[in-house]
Amino acid sequence: MRKTPQARSDEGMGGSSVMEAYRLVLIEVDQLETAEREIKAELEMARASRDALRQLLKDRGERSTGTTVSLAKIKDTRKSKRHHRGSLTGEVISHAKSILISEGRPLERSELLRQIVEAGVEVTASNPAKFIGRTLWESDDFIHIPREGYWLKDIDIPASDK
Repeated sequence: MRKTPQARSDEGMGGSSVMEAYRLVLIEVDQLETAEREIKAELEMARASRDALRQLLKDRGERSTGTTVSLAKIKDTRKSKRHHRGSLTGEVISHAKSILISEGRPLERSELLRQIVEAGVEVTASNPAKFIGRTLWESDDFIHIPREGYWLKDIDIPASDK
């Protein structure tokens, strides 16, 4: 192998030790990159298992007593719907978040509607309960738990007393 003028110059100034250090660093980088790929593959498998189990829990509406279930990272295929600040949709979402946090448990749309109206929001839709349900269903901030109601997607679900 032909050496460049720089390599010949480096050898004259201890270049062989620099080349050896470089070779060792290349080996270390290669080993670390291999380990990173393996860890990423294991992590992806663990995440897939976690998400599958969460989806199963979500679909069945089941939870273990005395524990919380985080649904924050369930992959959702629904397209996010945007709303204008101050719009009825925005008001419903804002109030629903506050109500759910205050109650500390999932609520059905009828209970959310009742409390939203009590808070002074006039829901002018032809079917207010359906409007609440559709608004929360389309929002990325909420999940629907069968037989329990709506909950905040980024907050672990409190254990059910049922």
